[in-house]
Amino acid sequence: MSFLRTFHNIVTDQTLKFEDKVQSLLTFGLKVFELDIAIISKIQQQNYSVKYVACLNNELAAGADFPLGNTYCVHTLKADKALSFHHAGNSEIATHPCYQGFQLESYIGAPIKVDGQIFGTVNFSAAKISQPFTQQHIDYIELFAQWLGAEFARRQSTYQLEQNNQTLTKLEQAAHIGTWQLDFTNNQLEWSAQTKIIQEVEPDYQPQLDSALAFYTEGSSRDTIQQAVEKAMSTGEDWDLELEITTAKNKHIWIATQGSAEFENGNCVRLFGTIQDITDAVELKNMLAQQKEAAELMLSERSKLFAKISHELRNPLNGIVGMLNAAMTEQEPQALKQQLTIALRSSDILLSIINEVLDYSKISHGELKLEPSHFILKDVFNDLTNLFTSVCANKSIQLNSNLNIAEDSAVYFDSTRLSQIVSNLLSNAIKFTEQGAVTLAVNATKAQNSSEYVDLTIEVSDTGIGMQPDTLKALFKPFNQGASNITQKYGGTGLGLSIVKELVEMMNGQVSVSSEYGHGSSFKVVLQLPVGKIQIDAAVTELEDANAEMDVSNLNVLVVDDNEINRIVMTSCLSQFNIDADIAIDGQDAVEKCRIENYDLIFMDCMMPIMDGWQATQVLRSEKLVADATVIAALTANTSEADQLKCEQAGMNLFITKPVQNAAIKNALANAIKANTA
Repeated sequence: MSFLRTFHNIVTDQTLKFEDKVQSLLTFGLKVFELDIAIISKIQQQNYSVKYVACLNNELAAGADFPLGNTYCVHTLKADKALSFHHAGNSEIATHPCYQGFQLESYIGAPIKVDGQIFGTVNFSAAKISQPFTQQHIDYIELFAQWLGAEFARRQSTYQLEQNNQTLTKLEQAAHIGTWQLDFTNNQLEWSAQTKIIQEVEPDYQPQLDSALAFYTEGSSRDTIQQAVEKAMSTGEDWDLELEITTAKNKHIWIATQGSAEFENGNCVRLFGTIQDITDAVELKNMLAQQKEAAELMLSERSKLFAKISHELRNPLNGIVGMLNAAMTEQEPQALKQQLTIALRSSDILLSIINEVLDYSKISHGELKLEPSHFILKDVFNDLTNLFTSVCANKSIQLNSNLNIAEDSAVYFDSTRLSQIVSNLLSNAIKFTEQGAVTLAVNATKAQNSSEYVDLTIEVSDTGIGMQPDTLKALFKPFNQGASNITQKYGGTGLGLSIVKELVEMMNGQVSVSSEYGHGSSFKVVLQLPVGKIQIDAAVTELEDANAEMDVSNLNVLVVDDNEINRIVMTSCLSQFNIDADIAIDGQDAVEKCRIENYDLIFMDCMMPIMDGWQATQVLRSEKLVADATVIAALTANTSEADQLKCEQAGMNLFITKPVQNAAIKNALANAIKANTA
C-alpha cells in the first residue's frame, strides 16, 4: 500500500482520536523509514520537549526534555524545511552533541508550524546507518508535519473557542445576561442556557416565536416588543428596551432586551440579541424614585413648615413688641396694665407655638418619650375644665363637662402628655366654634380583661363649622387645616391634631373623628392606663399651701447666665419676692463667687462659654463650695430626657425650662426654703 493511501486512511478514520492517529502515524513512519525512534516535539525557546513518541524498545517516554542545541532538530529549524542524514558520522554534524552523546547515525525531520510560527518538529532517528532517504521520504515527513500543524492549529482554535464559550457562559451567569437568535431560513428560535434560566424553563425547552412573545406581560410590554420586532425586520432598526415578563413559574420580573436584524439581498434572515434580568436594578430605581419623591415632599413640607411657623410666630411677636412699645410711653395705669396683659397673653401663644414645633420635631425624630408618674386621674380633667371654662366664656360659648371618673381613681401614666392630648382637642374645638357649646365627656372604668388597668374614653365634641370629607382624610397630617380660607381665618400651625395622633399611638390607644360640615365635629380617644397608687407628700402639700404667704427675702440667691437680658429678666422676677440677687456671667465667675459667698439658691444657665453650667455645678459640689442644702436650679432651653439626666448627674436639683415662668421661680424658692429648714 502506498504511503499516501495509508496516511489518508489513518487521518480520515473517524473512529480514532487525535492521539491514536498520531501514534499510528509514528508507528507507520518507523516502518517506512526503517528507523527505531519517532518523536513529535514541542519547542519553546531553547527547550526541546518530547510530546509524542514511538520506540521499538521503549527507551524514551513522552515528557522528556532536552536542550534544543543537543538535538539534530536545531539544524532542521535552521534550514526551515525537512532535513535528513543517513550516516551522521560521515557528515558535517559528526561533531554535534547528539552524535557525540547518542551516536545517532540516521535522522529525518521536518518543522511543525502553527499559524506561521514554529510549534516543534516531527522526526525519526536510529543509531544504525540507514539507506539514503528519497524524495518520497521527504514528501511523507513534510506531509506529516503539515497535517500536525493543521491539527494543532484546529485543536488550539477549538480549545480557545471552548474557553471563550465558558467565559461567555460565566459572564452570562454573573450578569444574568442570556442570548437568543431567530433564524428565518428554518424558522428556528434558539435560547442560550442563561436565557432559559431567566425564563425559568427546563434546560431542554425548545422555544417557539409565539410562545416566546407570550412571556412578555400582556399589554404594554408585549405590544412594545412586537412593534420593535416588526420595525427591526422592516427597517433594520435595533432595539434596546426594558420590559416586564412573566416567567414559566409565574414570576414577574423586569428584563433589558436588545435586538438586531441581519439582512441578505434586502430580506431579514436573522434576528439576534440579548436578554438580561434587571429586576433588582428596576426595583432599586423605583425605590430611589420613591425616596426622591419623599425627599421632595419632605422639602415641600419643610418649606410649608417654615412659612407657616414664620407667619404664626410673627402674630404673637407683633402683640408682644407692639404692646411693650406702647407701654414705654403709657401714663395711664389701667391702659398700661391692659397693654402688659396683652403682651403676656401673646407670649403664652408664642410659647405654645414653640412647644408644638418642638414636640413635633421630637416625635418626627423618635425622641419623645413618655414619663409616667402616679396621679389622681380626675385632677387632670378638673384642671382642664377650670382652665378652658374661662376660655369659652371669652368667646361666649359654653363648656359642658361630664366626668364619669371615681374620685380616688389613681393611674400610673404620663399626666403631662395626657393633659396635652385633651388640651389640644379642646383648643381645636373652641377655635372652630363660633356659637353653641363644646362638650368634654370622660368615662373611666376598670378594664374588663384586667383589674390592673383602667379603660379611659375621652370625647370632645363641638357645634362648630364641621369638616368636609376631603379635610377629614388629611386631618391628622401636620400643617393641615383644610381649605386655605379656613387657615387664613383661624390661624394656627396645624400641628395640634397630628401631635394628638402621634401621642395616642405612642400610648397604644386609638383616636377617631366624625364630623358633619356646618354642624360640628366629635373626637374620640380610647386609652388603657395602668392603675396607680395615691401618693401624697404632706410636707410638699403644706409648703404649697403656704406659698402665697412665704417670706423668701432672707434667701441668698445667685443668678448665673452669660446673656445680659436673661440676667435682667431673672433679677427683675426675683425682685418681686424682695430678693436682691447676685449675678455671675459664666460658670467660672460663679465658682469664684461661691468661694467668697454662701448661697441658698443658684439659678444656673447650662450653655455658657469658658465654663458651662454642668461643669460649674460639678466643681461646686465636688469642692464643697456650696452647702449640701444649696438648691441649684438648671436654666435651659433644652427639654429632652437626656438633658434632664445630664443636669441631675452634674448635681443640679431642679430643671427649669426657658422662658422662665413665675410659677417655676416660686417653686424654686419654696424648695430652697424647705432645704434650709429641713
